[in-house]
Amino acid sequence: MHVQSHPLVRGQAKSRPKAWYERGDGIARLAHDRVLVTAAYPTLSHRIDEEARRAHLEGALIYHAECGIPAEVKVRLDFPFNYPQGEPHAFDAAGRFQHTEDRHFSTHDGCCCLWLPPKSRWDSMNSDALVPFLDEVVVFFDRQLVFDAGGQVSWPGGEYGHRGNGYREWLREELGSEKLITLLLPVLKGAQKVGRNDLCLCGSQLKFKRCHESNIDKIKRHITVELLKRLFP
Repeated sequence: MHVQSHPLVRGQAKSRPKAWYERGDGIARLAHDRVLVTAAYPTLSHRIDEEARRAHLEGALIYHAECGIPAEVKVRLDFPFNYPQGEPHAFDAAGRFQHTEDRHFSTHDGCCCLWLPPKSRWDSMNSDALVPFLDEVVVFFDRQLVFDAGGQVSWPGGEYGHRGNGYREWLREELGSEKLITLLLPVLKGAQKVGRNDLCLCGSQLKFKRCHESNIDKIKRHITVELLKRLFP
């Protein structure tokens, strides 16, 4: 029996988009990152998962205690599809620590909560950004070890609350008081429009452009209106 073949319709078979490490700039970035990691953190190495088309950085961080017994923490970094625009995500690869909120792990996937997103120290414009990011990961796991040594009394370092609580703390820092959050949240959420020459909603009797406009613009650069609406319905 003869089976007639049919030509592919134009556009039907498309090649899959390249992963970041397969593109020209990504190839160069991966090579550069490998050199940086080899020099600064030789116990870590990159791994490419071709099936999942994801790049990872894996290995162990070695901590030397005063007692002379080293502590080994196995870590994994997952690189997002938009790397280096997006920052890597760090994980406790061997599950050494409890993945709880008081230890600043995501209870959803075990991702390390290194910082509140608006306070991220990731610099996407810095070609050497991976090393200072790894330095932050080292500090994070050092605090986990200290947390264990101290009997899990309190987190040994500065911290923000989780989800809406953390964002409220950050907004309080940016605006100056809880009252101003209440007064200016409608503007941040887009529920109320204020012209630059209108009086600021804070009650100062100053024009918006001479009062809180710059604060509002700064906050909006770090958090979306959609997220604000979800956090503060």
